[in-house]
Amino acid sequence: MNSYSKLRAISKNIFNFLKLVFLSLLLLGTSEILLAQTLPLPARPQEALSGSEFKNQIENLSLENREAEIYNQIIAGNVPDFLRELVPISISKTINDSVYNVTYFVTPDYMAVGSDSNYFLMPMTPILAQKLADSLSFTLPTKQMVDQIWSEATAKLSPSPIAASSEMTTIPVMWDHNITVKAQRAEQLSEEPLGALVAGHKKDVIISNRIYGNSSNRVVIYGWHYLNGSPIQPVYAGHGETYADYSHGIRLVRDSVLINNQSRRITEVLTDVEMASLFSDEGSIRKPYYPLASDSELTPPKNISVISSDSTTAQVIIKENPEVNSYRVFLSSNGVFFSEFETFTTNSFEISGLEPNTVNYLKIQAISETEESDYSEVLAVVPNQLQNNILVINGFDRNTSGNTFDFIMEHGQALHDNEYSFDAASNDAIIDNQLSLEDYDIVLWILGTESTADETFNDTEQTKVKSFLQNGGSLFVSGAEIAWDLDNRGSTSDKAFFHNYLKATYQLDTPNNQTATFYTTEPTAGSIFDGISSITFDNGTNGSYNVQYPDVLTPTNGSDASLIYSSVSSQQVAAIQFKGMFEDGNIPGKVVYLGFPFETIYPDSVRKEVMNRIMTFMGSEATSISDEGIVTVDEFSLKQNYPNPFNPTTNINYTLANSSHVTLSIYNSTGQKVTTLISSLKSKGSHSVTWNATQFASGMYFYRLNTPDGSTTRKMMLIK
Repeated sequence: MNSYSKLRAISKNIFNFLKLVFLSLLLLGTSEILLAQTLPLPARPQEALSGSEFKNQIENLSLENREAEIYNQIIAGNVPDFLRELVPISISKTINDSVYNVTYFVTPDYMAVGSDSNYFLMPMTPILAQKLADSLSFTLPTKQMVDQIWSEATAKLSPSPIAASSEMTTIPVMWDHNITVKAQRAEQLSEEPLGALVAGHKKDVIISNRIYGNSSNRVVIYGWHYLNGSPIQPVYAGHGETYADYSHGIRLVRDSVLINNQSRRITEVLTDVEMASLFSDEGSIRKPYYPLASDSELTPPKNISVISSDSTTAQVIIKENPEVNSYRVFLSSNGVFFSEFETFTTNSFEISGLEPNTVNYLKIQAISETEESDYSEVLAVVPNQLQNNILVINGFDRNTSGNTFDFIMEHGQALHDNEYSFDAASNDAIIDNQLSLEDYDIVLWILGTESTADETFNDTEQTKVKSFLQNGGSLFVSGAEIAWDLDNRGSTSDKAFFHNYLKATYQLDTPNNQTATFYTTEPTAGSIFDGISSITFDNGTNGSYNVQYPDVLTPTNGSDASLIYSSVSSQQVAAIQFKGMFEDGNIPGKVVYLGFPFETIYPDSVRKEVMNRIMTFMGSEATSISDEGIVTVDEFSLKQNYPNPFNPTTNINYTLANSSHVTLSIYNSTGQKVTTLISSLKSKGSHSVTWNATQFASGMYFYRLNTPDGSTTRKMMLIK
């Protein structure tokens, strides 16, 4: 085994040990620990490659293999010593009459491989840069931080561009630029030795809302300042996530930061609407990182439902996968920063200790004998003592760069801000009958830019939505390609579903047939949104993604226009609303359909108000998270038991429109009554009872509620 192979073999173990030590120190949270500011890497091995040797080794490698080697070298400690001591950047800013003194720490130069005398400043894709930052508990700078770093730099170099060509992304051109920059740096070494803060010689890969702003571009670059402080490169997001050329540099910033001598995380502060201006001049950055994908071939969990059991507990159901031994659950209070909760060895389990009446976000990893999958989509639940009557479904499965699989954050937070609780599921869980739409009064369906390739509503989903609406359900659906998929490109049955149940007809693929041009809508008089001055959705610079193709709709079969696009040549409808009987219906239902994704509406205050208007229109018999836990009851109802299937206990919830004598009885599959759970006077409102079926055999059972206002029956499955 040669020296380089040995280096690779030991690098992972060395790094994992040092990372554990480093993270343990961070948990102490003291200023003294924070002031020990060095890169958490092992010492540079004696046999490590020089910069020029490393250049020769990777010159003919593919991008994937090249970046794997860069990562291995850095993690094993093959970096110049002058990069190890971090440099403090101190700023002071007043926010809402409060003064904040901030000190954050950065690498003195861009990341390099090699020694002090022979190093290679390494351009990297944002994928590798983020992976490296995550491994070290660091982050990347924002535009504002890049400007601050340049201002504080004691060694300022002039930019040295190389003529643009197809060779800009190759190792020989990167090395040529490295030689040029080293020569510039050598001229200042007598006054500013290696380890001094240096800037001006590279563009920075930065954190920005524009990372998620376009459907196919993800690297955001900025900087390369002239000596007068003016940057050559404005903020630019025109390259893909696998792009890196000779001019790019990766400067790491320690995520732990001192704010008024208190330890905080830059990535957390960036998500805070009020505090983000300490580090960002573009407002809060909801996702302050580049997305990473797993190399695992194990499929992440897709068929997931999460259902409130009580005020601190939720049930999670995942479709069984014979390759999976266990599921690792991660929880978050904001949908951005997750911590490991627990590992479960079954595909149906309860998670307890949740925060009551707050949004609890979760994502899940599947674990086999040899692999760990990538994370699942993010789902959420608001635990409530009463059964939740709102279901949020994530149907945005399209594997496009704009899809971060966590847009339940915008939907869930808007519901919670309006004091509603909810359960959630993937659309695959609905297809697989994990739970029924008809167990809920209101369903929110997230479709983003889901389109023809992945189907917005497939035949099974259409059947379930039809039944839900025919039986009095209320549906809120939003997405930018629904009309294009179902009506413009759909089958005869797709078109019928779109016209008769979503109550719309496709008119145009985008307002005025102009792509990425119109992003503002206004309400029609008398609509549910009347009184809101305007509703604007994202053009790619406001934290979600660029909605380039919002659908233009025509109200159909009794629906009304509720939003129209602003500044277009003629009235072009952006959203419809309908209340009434659906085709073959039994009870009047409701639908609100936006031709653009709800999650892209900004600012948050407008998104909250849009949700408020929709929920008010839906009738809001849904579970409230008010302190009293009171539900508005206009008629009696019997909810689906949960969990279902169950063993041996299950909960049954029902509501009464009036105080009355009620009976709730259980029947077996032959119609024989096996027990009566309730036979007494009950008050108006919501009630719950638990059935313990320990003494009963597996099989189908029915439970029937009899009241003076009527009777209703549901079925349930006992599995032992």
